[in-house]
Amino acid sequence: MNWLSFFIGLLTGWLIELLIDFFYWRRRRAISVPEGEARTELAAMEAKTGRLEAQLVAAEDDQRKLAACERQLRDCHEALSRVQAQLSTKESEVQQLQASLSDSEIRIAERTSSLAALAGFDAHNLQKIEGIGPKIASILNAYGIHTFADLAETAVEELQKCLAEAGPRYRLANPETWPAQARLAAEGKWLELDELQRKLKGGRVRS
Repeated sequence: MNWLSFFIGLLTGWLIELLIDFFYWRRRRAISVPEGEARTELAAMEAKTGRLEAQLVAAEDDQRKLAACERQLRDCHEALSRVQAQLSTKESEVQQLQASLSDSEIRIAERTSSLAALAGFDAHNLQKIEGIGPKIASILNAYGIHTFADLAETAVEELQKCLAEAGPRYRLANPETWPAQARLAAEGKWLELDELQRKLKGGRVRS
């Protein structure tokens, strides 16, 4: 912008010099200069003055354009700074979301593995039920309870009677939740069964 101001100042100086030269020095020479030559010189001076004025106007217009460009450039820098700040914020949010998704993926993988293990039991494997081991499964089989559906239809009192008749060591087993677990297994509701069994320990609700 300094060179443009210098150029405008130079053109203005030339214009003033021409005017001084015309109105002061040329008038002093008018006595000795023929009229035709004076008119020719005057026309040349006027033409030169017109060109200088046109150059001055163009230079001022260029200066205005340059100032406008500088303002636009400043606005672009400010907009870029805002966008960069927003981008930084979004990147931070994405990183937090990725960390959250990683934790969720781990939990989903664990749940999927657990459900796959649950679904791997056939309908005759009563050991799938929380609180029933191989010995108790054999006792239930001996009383005609072979499938999840059989267990789901058996009353808790009848199950307690079976365990009591099997011997003192089995009287401590609590079959209170066995029919409910068996009903979910028989209906293939593995997710609900997994949720229920997470609350149990030895077939009993955790205290």
